[in-house]
Amino acid sequence: MATKTWVGTSTTGDWSVAANWSPAAVPENGDDVVLENSSQSVTAGFAQSAVTLASLKIAQSFLGQVGDDDNYLAISATVLDIGHNYGPGTPAGSGRIKIDLGSVQSAGTIYNSGQAVTAGMPAILIKGTHASNTLDHRKGSVGIAFLTGETATFTTINVGYVNQVSSDADLYIGSGVTLATLAMDGGDTVQRCAATTVTQKAGSLITEGSGAITTVNCRGGTMVSNSTGTITTLNIADGTGHVDFTKSRNARTVTTVKLEAGGSLSLDPDVVTLTNKVDSDLPVKLTAIAA
Repeated sequence: MATKTWVGTSTTGDWSVAANWSPAAVPENGDDVVLENSSQSVTAGFAQSAVTLASLKIAQSFLGQVGDDDNYLAISATVLDIGHNYGPGTPAGSGRIKIDLGSVQSAGTIYNSGQAVTAGMPAILIKGTHASNTLDHRKGSVGIAFLTGETATFTTINVGYVNQVSSDADLYIGSGVTLATLAMDGGDTVQRCAATTVTQKAGSLITEGSGAITTVNCRGGTMVSNSTGTITTLNIADGTGHVDFTKSRNARTVTTVKLEAGGSLSLDPDVVTLTNKVDSDLPVKLTAIAA
């Protein structure tokens, strides 16, 4: 077990070249790998799926790229840590980091990202298939199985913030993601997959596609529900949460709605079916909105 730091002295940017590492040895199972204070991209040697690192840490001071238009760096890491900056200044960060974690369990933290090098794409793209993967996303743009046909599995994805509650973190969850729990304390999230539980305390959430959600707890922020998948239980409670079904004409069904003080719900009854009547411990006021 050793700590290997990317130095990128080889102009090829090949992960599998020993001279690109300090000490001069290609990372092996159990190593801690650090990419920092470098603008040398990792441009080759992406096929590292036989390696499981103890940790992969890519600091905000790393300004190069990991992966290319066609390739992820395929490497497992028990701990994935991207975008941290514990020193002075505000490093720009990397505009492209593509990591395929494979089938090994990983706990990821995204502190920040750079400006994406490709328009319409998040700066950080992540895949991984272990059922107990977790991700804590605080700032920057991240895509989980973002590209068409990609798959990933996460038991928990947390979305937070550093300074700006509503805009620090941008997260895009692809339709091929198997997700148990999404918890939002801030940020902007587009969710295109099914989920067991979604809990939102702040920020903006948009659901698209056809994924069903078993339980939604909207306690703050705004949820725009465009997915045609059924929401079994929708709780709008404990704050100022707003759930909006009016942005799409797709037919949708919500089995049970619980609406409490401070919460609000917008829907068109021609396209949204509430299987059961709205439940509340308080009187509910219905207001028609002019077209």
